[in-house]
Amino acid sequence: MSIGEQINSLRKRNSLSQDDFANMFHVSRQTISNWENGKSYPDLEMIIKISNYFKISVDELLKNDTKIVEKIDDEKRKKRKYFILLIVICVIGSALILILYNKYQERIAVNFSMKKHETYKSTEIKELSLNVANGYFSVPKNEKLDVQVHGVTDDGKLHLTIMNQDNNIYYRLDGQELNDLQTLYFEKGSYIIQIVADDFTEDIISIEYNIDISN
Repeated sequence: MSIGEQINSLRKRNSLSQDDFANMFHVSRQTISNWENGKSYPDLEMIIKISNYFKISVDELLKNDTKIVEKIDDEKRKKRKYFILLIVICVIGSALILILYNKYQERIAVNFSMKKHETYKSTEIKELSLNVANGYFSVPKNEKLDVQVHGVTDDGKLHLTIMNQDNNIYYRLDGQELNDLQTLYFEKGSYIIQIVADDFTEDIISIEYNIDISN
């Protein structure tokens, strides 16, 4: 007996019209007619609903109906393929996101600069050296950075130092005039740039500096 014949039998045994049966399962009367005439078949979800409502096993509903069994098996295979495809898409999507994230991390720019031109009165400076400036920058990953330095004073010397948070010195430059361009390796972390002036003898000290660090 086909699934359509089973539905017809269930309907009549329970004194239900096609309209009654259709309303019970929220489908049209024409759908019920098509099922019973073998023009179409209910899907697996509907078969389970009919099975539960009339307290008849799915196996009993599908007994001897090879077409609907093959159809359900085919639907299962398709769902399995879609599920596998979905997993593959998720895995590939996650991998692409990870790759793009890593590429983004690699391209994170270190773009630090500090500059100033200022005049100091040596008579107002109590110490023998003047802490001109402190600058701070961070490096998101171990990498090489370009360090470009220009500094000049009209009296005395300038001392420029770049060190990490553990006070390990990565770069140092001294002189009355500082000009340098180097590519240096920096480990991931935070750094401080310190500029100190000393050995000045004039009453007025003019100091200018321009420092750029970038990858």
